[in-house]
Amino acid sequence: MSDGVGTKGRDWLMDRVVFRQWCRVPVRYNDLDPLGHVNNTATAIFFEEARCQLITPKLKAHGAHVDMVLAATSIDYRRELHYPGEVEIGTVLTRLGSKSFSLAHGIFQDGICAGTGEVVLVVFDLERRTALAPPDDVRAFLETLKAA
Repeated sequence: MSDGVGTKGRDWLMDRVVFRQWCRVPVRYNDLDPLGHVNNTATAIFFEEARCQLITPKLKAHGAHVDMVLAATSIDYRRELHYPGEVEIGTVLTRLGSKSFSLAHGIFQDGICAGTGEVVLVVFDLERRTALAPPDDVRAFLETLKAA
């Protein structure tokens, strides 16, 4: 697993077999920068889209006030991404705490890893503005995302 230090610490995320869930996202023309490749901020948005497709519906089943907030993020850019096309984002759980959890992502285009990243997310009550424990069914779902 990751040692959380630099690119070499996340080399294991370049292997597609470690991921438990996948999401496909189209690359849009407006994701490009003046150099003609996908801008680094678009990669962060692709990772966010994968997380939201995967987890947000499960949290929202517990009311509009239950969501997740980003506490920390890091990304290693490994190769250029290009338009047109799509990317595949793999997601795996790396830590499950009492009120927060960590996910790792890999982004692939044409089967090649273009970037890896890790995030810390906090389950959050938007009305009370406080962290809360994930509901039991959400915790059980997160457990299914653990690395083998």
